[in-house]
Amino acid sequence: MSNRVTNIILAAFLLGLSALLFMQTFKVENFPGTRFGAEVWPRAIIICLSLLSLVLLLQSLKKSNTRMSAVAVKELFERESIALSVFACFFCFLWLVPNLGAYPAGGLFVFALLTVLGAKTKRSVLLHLCIAVGASVVLWLLFSQVLKVIAPAGRWWAML
Repeated sequence: MSNRVTNIILAAFLLGLSALLFMQTFKVENFPGTRFGAEVWPRAIIICLSLLSLVLLLQSLKKSNTRMSAVAVKELFERESIALSVFACFFCFLWLVPNLGAYPAGGLFVFALLTVLGAKTKRSVLLHLCIAVGASVVLWLLFSQVLKVIAPAGRWWAML
């Protein structure tokens, strides 16, 4: 499959996903008396994703048709492995929040991202762990204790 066709398919998929997600924002319930609804930020992010997907589509339609060899696909995955790892970490975080809770899942997310993006020596991994635990504790103190924000506790904690 050519780069052009691959990019066109990706752009079309992202535009469709953006449309689906934008429609889902109309199901968000708002609290009475709020100035801005809970759907404002998700819609802003989805609109940005839509615009970037549209740019990708337009650029793909302009490009010449070149074939991707198996070596080029392998090089593409090697080159984009960090980006794919970051997306995998994010989707794992999304899965872990309702199961593990917001703060433990956030700590694991920070640790995973620091480990994926940073050095992988024993000392740096230990530093990543300390940063993740520290960030989780600070966020828990700030949001739960000071601001009194209720965060998802997670189903797995309820089983203990």
